[in-house]
Formats: sequence, structure tokens, C-alpha cells
Amino acid sequence: MRWMGRAAVAPFAIEGDVRQEGTGIEPGETYPPRPLRSCFNVIVQTMGDEIIMSATESESEPQQKRMMEVENPVGLDSSRKNPTHGSDAMVDQLGVLGYRYIAINPGSSFRGFHDSVVNYHGNKDPKLLLCLHEEVAISLAHGYSKVGGRPAAAAIHDLVGLMHASMAIYDAFLDQVPMVILGGSGPRDRFKRRPIDWIHSADTQAELIRSYVKWDDEPNPSSAFVQSLIKAHQIANSAPYGPTYVSLDCALQEEEASQGSGPDPDIQLFQPNPPIAPHLEAVRAAAKMLCDSRMPVIIAGRIGRNALATDLLVELVELLGAAYIDDRNTVAFPTDHPNNCNADPSIISDADTILSVDVVDLPSLIERSKPSDGPSANSAKIIDLSMGDIGAKSWSNSSGMIKPRNIHLLCDPIHGLKELIAAARQITRKRDAAGRSRLIAERMSAAKALQERDMRSHWDDMPISQQRLVAEMWQTVKDTSCLLLLRNTRSWPEGIWKFRGAGEYFGDSGGGGVGYGPGAMVGGALAAMDNDKLGVGIVGDGDFLMASSALWTAVHYGIPMLMVINDNNSFYNDEPHQARVAKHRGRPPENSWIGMRISEPQVDLAALARSYGCWAIGPVDEPSDLSNALKSGLNQALNGKVAVVHVHTAR
Repeated sequence: MRWMGRAAVAPFAIEGDVRQEGTGIEPGETYPPRPLRSCFNVIVQTMGDEIIMSATESESEPQQKRMMEVENPVGLDSSRKNPTHGSDAMVDQLGVLGYRYIAINPGSSFRGFHDSVVNYHGNKDPKLLLCLHEEVAISLAHGYSKVGGRPAAAAIHDLVGLMHASMAIYDAFLDQVPMVILGGSGPRDRFKRRPIDWIHSADTQAELIRSYVKWDDEPNPSSAFVQSLIKAHQIANSAPYGPTYVSLDCALQEEEASQGSGPDPDIQLFQPNPPIAPHLEAVRAAAKMLCDSRMPVIIAGRIGRNALATDLLVELVELLGAAYIDDRNTVAFPTDHPNNCNADPSIISDADTILSVDVVDLPSLIERSKPSDGPSANSAKIIDLSMGDIGAKSWSNSSGMIKPRNIHLLCDPIHGLKELIAAARQITRKRDAAGRSRLIAERMSAAKALQERDMRSHWDDMPISQQRLVAEMWQTVKDTSCLLLLRNTRSWPEGIWKFRGAGEYFGDSGGGGVGYGPGAMVGGALAAMDNDKLGVGIVGDGDFLMASSALWTAVHYGIPMLMVINDNNSFYNDEPHQARVAKHRGRPPENSWIGMRISEPQVDLAALARSYGCWAIGPVDEPSDLSNALKSGLNQALNGKVAVVHVHTAR
């Protein structure tokens, strides 16, 4: 029987029996989609100890209007129609290409461009979003692009601004997120340089980041700005996606526009590349291999950003009677589907055929899932459905180990799944598939029962357990129209948050950069707001402390969100590493906390958030206080606030 969990979303208990809308995708979109619009929000009111939830019409339009009213320029010449300076034409082209926002940290090296956005274009389409650090500006664009399904732009000072931004650019490159980054620079003409311009000039600026952007350019003369921008947009938004960088000579920005330097109106001639289709003979061979398999396992990765993925994956899993596993830090499959095996990934070791769909590092995933006392899946046949090594760079070894594969379907993953399903339907053995699905469901039912018992055994722990933090947050937000933008990585407890599939969680930084979270959450919350949804997320204390200033941007521009700080008072990811090294060397592992713990003094993270203008509560220490703190935070966020809940958690 076809699993109906994703389509049959139960109504939540509020006035009018309003049904929560699912996540969808606009026709023809192949990059991570925009969620469907919802006509209602859930408003939470606290009366004593009672929490009352009611449905009201969406307030996103007033919220967006408020954002548009922030930083409106005055005294503009409304009669000006054509660009008069080189940077004017570039801003016009950004508008034609559909860039609504541009995240910046200001710098004199792009003062001409800055003036064009404000005094020529009226600070609209694109609108400047002031960030207090270049790393935050790039992370904001990263989160906005990934969640909103539309390209993002950022502008940074060169060279020192580019150095600040470099880690965040690396994150975006490895996460395959499209964005156009504009970097100011000193004049190439050395006779036009002011004394300060010498330290803002280099040959060439982009060498700092060339190994982790898809393309870079230093257009000259100013009439080439528009062509360079169009190409940067086209390359960034052609799969595999990634950031591009255009360096803007400050002297050329400020020179008078030449004839023909305006925007190209026929942008249809410069569209990104269409999705790549798989080789049909390879598709048929892969379908036969899967249908002949004794135990097929399907693993999906970055495709989890695209809401189209879930129905296709569910259809293929049920057609084959396959086990399903999410790649690390992705969600593409319904939590409660009986073939979802995230509760026990060791099932990978039983596979004789593995279909890897857009997985970043399959060999490492297989090794991590190996039981301590059992075999690995190294003998399994591998079908790799992905864009492969297209766009790979040699500087970073981020692609992991060499990928063994019996068949490679080099294609856009969505197109590849459609073709694979069509081919498998011609040869599938329904009886075998149904029998396998029953056995998988029985095994996962037992694994999920263990998960539930483990959660209950830690329910009253102090500091608060990771299981309780996630469970209480899920219970708080599950009946709202929200998107999970961030979550704890190492300690995420599977099975508690009931995802309906792809497009409901948007993964981590891609490059492992600490400090990604706050900026990306603000950008993601902006994209969620633009689509009548609320951005929610869990950020670690170390991540928060590195980039907490992102909250100022959210408050300043009226971008509502609910941020929960998972504070274990440590850069804890490295504590187990230190303990293992000490044990191996016969030294005391009890010292692993030194140089890791964020204590003595403890940082008052709620007070820090309030200093940026947020509503904040905490630290929450008592497990019994957590639910009401989260509900209060949700109430504030649904009423347009940036809400922060600071929780002390177990390591």
C-alpha cells in the first residue's frame, strides 16, 4: 500500500480546523524551492500556565512592508532613468537579474556601487542589508539562497574584507550554494590611487579565494561590468551551484558611463544551464541492478533541499522495497515512513546494492554506519546518481575518498530519479519488494522503540538533554508554518522531529566553518518571511559567540525568527578528540576540557542577544521550565520579534 504520510497532513487543533500547508516548489524550478504560501499563522498567548493557540491571517505582508520602510533614501531625482556612472549600470543589471537584497559590510572600495544602490536605485531591488562583519554578510546570503531558492548577492571591502569573508565563501562553495559576491578594489591605474588604496589593491584580488569559487573576474573598462555580472550570475546558478566573485575597480565604478553600458534587457538569452539528463542505457542498467538486488539501500544527500525529491524518493523506495537513509545533515524523506532507517543506519551493512543520490562522501558514510562487531557494506554494488566531479577543485580535498561505483548516472538528481523510476517500473518484482518492506518496517519499529526509551530515560536530566531540547522544541513549533534552518550537528537525536521530507531542513554550513549559523539563520529567516513562514533553528554556543552580531541585522530589518541556543559551555566537538589522544598516549583524559570550556565566567547569551535588540529568555536550566520558555519565544517570533531562548544543555 502506498504510504500516505506526506499527503495526508492531519489538521492541528486550533480554531477553524485550519490545515497546515505543506512545502512545495514552483513549476520548473530545479534549485531548492520556495515553500508554498500559507494563509494563516499560529498565534500563541500565555494565560497563567495555559497556552492558547489560535489561527490568524498572515501578518507577513505588514512585516515585509516594515522591512521595506527601513533605510529609505530621501531627496532622490525621480526623473533620472539612465545610468550616468559605471556602477549605476551594474545595479540596474542586478535588478534585472532578480536580486532583491545585497548583504554588505561597508567599505570605501565600493563606495561608487554603494551610492548607485542608494541614490540611483532607491535602495530597492536590490536593498542593502547591513551586516556587522563580512563573514556574516556571506553567511546571510548563503542562508537566503539555500532556503529561498533564489540567487543571493553580497558586497565586501577588498582586500581586508575579502580576508574576513573567506571562510564563509569556502562554506558556500562546499555547500554548492549560488551567490554572486562583489568585491571592491583599489584602482588598477596606480596613478589614480589614494594613499589608502595601495593596501586595498592586489594582483589579482581573487587569488585569495580562487580555489573555492566557481569563477572570478576583474572587468575593465566599466562598460564590461554588466557582461561580467551576467556571466557571474549564469555560472553561479548552473549546476553544480556555487559562489562567483567579481572585483570592482573603484575608479571604474565612479567614472561616467559609456554608451551601451546599461543593463541587457533580454536576460532570457543568458539563462543558467538547463539540468543535465542521465544516459538512458546507464539508467536501464541501474534499474535492473536495483530490481535484482536482494537488499537495496537508497541514500540521499543534498537533494534534500529540493521539495520535489521526497515524492520521487518515496515512490522509488516503495517500488523496490528498499531501505532508506539520509546522508549526514540532510533530510529528504519522511521521518515516520516505515522504510526510513535513520534510526538504525547499520542496515547499510546488509546492502548488496546501494543507490547514492547526491551524497557528498559515500565511503565515509558507509564506514560510519559499520557496526562495531559486524561487516561493512564494502562489497555492495554502488550506483552513483549525482553531478559527480563536475566543478571539483584540486586545492581542497573536500570530495573525500575516491568513490567506487559500478554505475554512474551523471545528471541532475531530480531528473535522474524520474528516469530511474520509469525504468524500474518496467521490471520491478512487487512481491519481493513488499516482503522486504515488511521486514524493514519490523526492524525499524524496534529501533524506534529503543530511541523512545532512550529519550525518556534522559527526560529529567540536568543539564537538559539533547533529546528533551529537540522534543520540546518540536512540540512547540509543530503546528506552525515554519522551516528548520539550523540544528545541532553531532548530537542531533534522530526520530524526534517529524519531518515530512525535503525542503523542511536546510543542512549545515557545508565547510564546517564555526560562525556560519547566526548569519545563515538570519538569511534563511528572511527567505522564510518572504514566503509567509517562520524561520526556527538551534545554534550552538560557540557558533553563536563567533557571529552573534548577525542578530542586530535581523532586528534592524524586522526579520522574525526563533533561535534556540544549545549551550553546553564548551567547544565540545573537540573534547572527545583530546580525550582519545590522551588515552592513546597513556595520559589523563580528565584534562580534555582545558582550552575548550566557555566558563569562568559563563557568557550571558540572553543578555548579549538583548543588547542587539532581541527578545530573549534564559538561561533555562530546569527541564520543567523549557516548554514555557520555548512557547514564549514562539509567541514573540510570531508577532514579528527576533526571539532567542538560551538553554543550558548536557555535553
